[in-house]
Amino acid sequence: MNYQRNINNYTLYRFFYGMLIIGPVLTPYFRLKGLSYTEIMWLQSIAALSHVIFEMPTGVIADKVSRRLSLMLAGMCIGVAMIIYILTHSFYAFAIAEALFGLGLTFGSGADSALLYESLQRLGRENEYARIDGRSASFVFAGQGVGAIISSLLYTLNPDLPFWVSVGSAFTAAAFALRFVEVERKKCAHQYHIHVYQSFSIAIKTPRILWIVLLAALMGFASRSGFWLYEPYFTLVNIDVVWFGAIFCFFNIIAAISAKVLVNHINKYRFALLMMGVLLAVSFILPALWVMPFSIIFIGLQQIVRGAYRPTLNGYINRQIEDTHRATIISIVGLSANLSFAFFSPLVGMYLDHSGTLSTYWITGIITLTGVSLLTLIRRAQKSHVTLEAA
Repeated sequence: MNYQRNINNYTLYRFFYGMLIIGPVLTPYFRLKGLSYTEIMWLQSIAALSHVIFEMPTGVIADKVSRRLSLMLAGMCIGVAMIIYILTHSFYAFAIAEALFGLGLTFGSGADSALLYESLQRLGRENEYARIDGRSASFVFAGQGVGAIISSLLYTLNPDLPFWVSVGSAFTAAAFALRFVEVERKKCAHQYHIHVYQSFSIAIKTPRILWIVLLAALMGFASRSGFWLYEPYFTLVNIDVVWFGAIFCFFNIIAAISAKVLVNHINKYRFALLMMGVLLAVSFILPALWVMPFSIIFIGLQQIVRGAYRPTLNGYINRQIEDTHRATIISIVGLSANLSFAFFSPLVGMYLDHSGTLSTYWITGIITLTGVSLLTLIRRAQKSHVTLEAA
């Protein structure tokens, strides 16, 4: 089997799958369509809930049927969802689009990283996983940086144009998915519900994986809320939408450097993940302290996490799990992040509408910092338990 082809194709797939240039203009676009912040965050809750509902079934499809099929469906679903964004104005139509978008994300969740890791493993190069995944992510972030500037310019010409470009990118990713070679591996012979039960059992009974599930819940809330809080802060400090693309380009440069450089120097995975949580907390608190355009530098700290989090998280998980349950376990971790965001995102939207941007930044930062502190205590307790058992 030509597993080297998978490694080469992985970067191309990730690039087009990630080249959705709608980020800088997504919130203004929703506002243009008449949605309040509360409605926007309800839509994100719907997307996250659909992610929760579909996470396990799609993870099992990747584990038991085909990684390649799963990745192809990911691009197709996302492309169709964005077409619905363009053609409709109803909140309920947007809700359908968000559910479809969530389905697409679940098809891609875990399957791509599992395929890369298994291809490297068959070639005896699994230690290169974090480097290759980080390099691929850096290309995506660099492309998104350029795309961000283009997005704002296109938006000023026609608000729909960035979405049409992203539709083309999603469908291109689906085409590249068909070029993957399925890795010959042992597939779980159990029925669906048994496979899911076993995967949850592994996640609960393995202390390190359970800790990662809890961490993902915190990071899912903080990092994704952060994205939807960009535009309110930009508006607060009087930054015009035409500059959003340049700011997002700056953000993507930071993320690209983080993914390409920082990941290669991470040895202590759990400590690094905790520090990423601290960075997120600081990125909310400092802009609330110093309310000025310059404070987008502090918000930029989130991009360090954005670049390094996925390669670090998946690199850590892949070392703990066997092939038969790998994609499903990664999906469980994703499920935790999405369930957390689904619950808290409407509250963030309502708080934003009723209490304002600064109060929302403060409360989000405090919650994140508290969560990191609790995870640190849990980590220490797990280490103490292992030490006592060894004694």
